Amino acid sequence: MKEHAKQILVRSLGLILATFFGGTAIGAVAGNWAMGSLIGVGSAFAVVLTTIGVAVAWKGTLELNDITNAYRAAVAKSDSEAVEDALNVTKDGNFDFDDLIDDSDADLFDDEEDNIK
Repeated sequence: MKEHAKQILVRSLGLILATFFGGTAIGAVAGNWAMGSLIGVGSAFAVVLTTIGVAVAWKGTLELNDITNAYRAAVAKSDSEAVEDALNVTKDGNFDFDDLIDDSDADLFDDEEDNIK
């Protein structure tokens, strides 16, 4: 049971970090960054609690694998571009700015021909 509590605590911290700032950005556009942050984190934890609840109801026990799957489902369900970029970096283990920046965006990058003098 001690390992279960440790996993829930550590993964909850990670989930808060992964969803708080995306909610802040959305909330700032809507006029209330604090409420946006709470909604972002709360919706992620709703997925965790639903997934854990289903596992306990289905099997009658809570295993470490159920906890892992619940948090993975919450992160995967997040529609934040930052979370998607972070997952790509985590998956391949190789950080590259191309994972984060789309250099085909004409507003961000000039054509190479424009830079030649």
